[in-house]
Amino acid sequence: MTTRSNSTRAVFAVAAALAITSFQVANSRADDAKADKSQYWLFNPTPDGALRDFAADRPAKSYGPTTIDAGRVQIELEAANFTYLKLDGVRTQTFVGPNPTARIGLTSNVELQLNWAPYVNVRTKFADGTTDNASSGSDFFARTKINIWGNEGGRTALAIMPYVKAGTASESIGGNRATEAGVIVPFTVDLQNNVSLTLNTEWDHLKNSADSSYHSQYVNTIGISAPLVKDVTITGEVWSQINVDPAGTSRQYSFDTAVAWMARPNLQLDVGANFGLNKETPAFQVYTGITRRF
Repeated sequence: MTTRSNSTRAVFAVAAALAITSFQVANSRADDAKADKSQYWLFNPTPDGALRDFAADRPAKSYGPTTIDAGRVQIELEAANFTYLKLDGVRTQTFVGPNPTARIGLTSNVELQLNWAPYVNVRTKFADGTTDNASSGSDFFARTKINIWGNEGGRTALAIMPYVKAGTASESIGGNRATEAGVIVPFTVDLQNNVSLTLNTEWDHLKNSADSSYHSQYVNTIGISAPLVKDVTITGEVWSQINVDPAGTSRQYSFDTAVAWMARPNLQLDVGANFGLNKETPAFQVYTGITRRF
């Protein structure tokens, strides 16, 4: 009960933050109205001159609330990702790469995201000195991002992102072969001088590890992004994940940092590192990636 209560409080805390800033919704919607793009859709693409500012969901763990313009595609490719975890004497090293996400603009405020990594390698060294090495493709994710307000400007922006996961990953790398789902709520606030605050709250409906029933998982992030030098942005965020599996509740916390460089108007390069704040969280995770809008 305590875990569920704490998780519920976390969700309501984010909801309260949204409520506190909701007085700015009218201004954000007014900006959206000035840039009416309702005539554009998947097969009537938004012209170059009407594109909104480039925005990527990577490199941090949190998602932004802005969607891809209608009829446009953005590829967000994690070129390489390395994770190290040591727990109860077991060392686990995970390498993923490449890991592409395709973001497809369906309408002016709705996009489809498709994600699948063809190669995931997990190397495990047990306390007795034995090792295991397994590789597989990842699980497949399909997400829909629906912008509620702020797509075309304004001090705040909000979206909802329902998703479904198909269990395509092999059990040898930790896959459970189950279909799972959830919803993510990204929210941002412009704090002036190109500094922004991003809040994400997420609820996941996951299969139990010991049987075929399902349980909840709660994920929350708080991040700050700011310009470092021209065309370079630095991001720092705090991330938490609470998995209330009946077999045992898992709590993970990390501090994450990333740097993104706008090499060209429609091309971003990034690098990042995440650091675990408790023993259940990987000690560190490093990655690099590229985002290209078409």
